[in-house]
Amino acid sequence: MLLEIIAGALAALFLLTGRVTPRAAMHAVDLDLLLVLFALLVAVEILRASGYLDLVVKESVGRFRTTRSFGIALVAFSGLLATLVTNDVTLFVVIPFTVIASRFSDFDVEDAVILEIVASNLIGCLTPLGNPQNLFVYHRSGWSPAVFVSTMLPFTGWCAAGLLAAIFLLGPSHAMRRNEVALPPRNGYAAAAGAGCFLLVLLEVGRVLDAWPAAVAAALAGAFVLRRRMAKIDFSIIPLFFFAFIVVEGMRSFAFDLPGSVYFSAIALSQAISNVPATILLTPFAKGEWRELLYGVSAGGCGTIIASLANLLGWRIYTRESRQRESDRDPRFFRRLTAINVAFLAWAALGGWLLLKAQ
Repeated sequence: MLLEIIAGALAALFLLTGRVTPRAAMHAVDLDLLLVLFALLVAVEILRASGYLDLVVKESVGRFRTTRSFGIALVAFSGLLATLVTNDVTLFVVIPFTVIASRFSDFDVEDAVILEIVASNLIGCLTPLGNPQNLFVYHRSGWSPAVFVSTMLPFTGWCAAGLLAAIFLLGPSHAMRRNEVALPPRNGYAAAAGAGCFLLVLLEVGRVLDAWPAAVAAALAGAFVLRRRMAKIDFSIIPLFFFAFIVVEGMRSFAFDLPGSVYFSAIALSQAISNVPATILLTPFAKGEWRELLYGVSAGGCGTIIASLANLLGWRIYTRESRQRESDRDPRFFRRLTAINVAFLAWAALGGWLLLKAQ
């Protein structure tokens, strides 16, 4: 809420001082992005309510016999799922399942959850749908989906190598008992509605359809399937982006440059205000260097707890689930999360810098 208030105040200031005219503000706002973001948020909430995302996680990890293979499956699935339904939605699905599974085995649940959070940030950034800042840059850059993915592939490959090494370094592997874990009830109608809305989102991202069919379908499906649960969806990112377009337009009126590179500025700024607002604020200074900005805010999602909203969300989901399940939660989890996140910040920042130097 605080970010939306600050962005709204800045947008109002630019309009009142004449830095941005009402006509320029109307042209600056990307309505398609706002509509497709609304559709995406509703679609993934419908899919969550259907219960089928939990089933997919269970089927994906239930065939592994050792804690290491189970951990690799959880981390890999967290990253892959994040490329499709955003990093925060991924954590709502994967972390509760991980906490439940830890009651029946001796794998290190804290390290597994931490690496799931890191994977959702660093592997999820592969696609435009992986996180809000990717979708923002995707629309501003005018890239095709193929160009976006090919640009981010070397960076995510570097980060995936670091995640794989971490799984082997953080602890030994043990045999793990296979047990059934209770899953929420499944609703086929909700799954079909969510999949249909998500397909329309993908068609907009692929520039096959406009954004309004996805938004209209999501609004109707949400009203019939989610009902009161529709009001519980966090839509705060939409007004944030609305005000952000005006703020970005206003910042273009100032003739000054960043004291350093966009890449390192994005990493540093993300540590203080998180990578979504950092992306918005640095867009006017990127001057078309979208690769540098994307690598910077993606690496910058690691580090402090507020560097990415997924970090904060993952920590809150884990502590809540552990309390509800009466699991043996390690009180040092926050410190360990921060330490591992900082280590991945160094790894991702180094990889991004080497890749930018080699271009």
